[in-house]
Amino acid sequence: MKKLTAVLSLFLLGCTCTAPQKTVSHEELLALAKGHDLVAVFPDGRIETYNGRGLGPLLKHLETGNLKDAQMYDKVTGRASALLLAYGQAKSLHTGMLSKEAVPILQKYGISYSADKEVDFILNRAKTGSCPMETAARNLDDAQQAYPILKSAYAELIRQNYTGQ
Repeated sequence: MKKLTAVLSLFLLGCTCTAPQKTVSHEELLALAKGHDLVAVFPDGRIETYNGRGLGPLLKHLETGNLKDAQMYDKVTGRASALLLAYGQAKSLHTGMLSKEAVPILQKYGISYSADKEVDFILNRAKTGSCPMETAARNLDDAQQAYPILKSAYAELIRQNYTGQ
């Protein structure tokens, strides 16, 4: 009996048991996204939803946590959003609209992605030019360096009561 207990103890010490990883199908993710601008499905089964324009929902989440291995839905994804998803370590993304400028970032960080529509760049709210956050992210490609820059640029837009011009 002592021998069996010792063998069992050694087996248990070497065993790294983890909870099963939760994933959802593409259809389930789209169903969760109805009425939300951002959805994160985490491997532990937790689901978080956010609403709000621009990078606000994504930045709000990143202030309190990461996106490690999360399946994401983002209504509109430009280069800035892609950098923030990479910073948070998201696993995959489905988006309603994807900027071609976001694609190299998603590829660099190994984030699988799909989109309903792909555009050259994300327009500002007045549709007169590029989104200011897309512009702020244009020369950035390192997610760790981009996070504080994008967070600051977004805060400045909020301070200026940005309306899209």
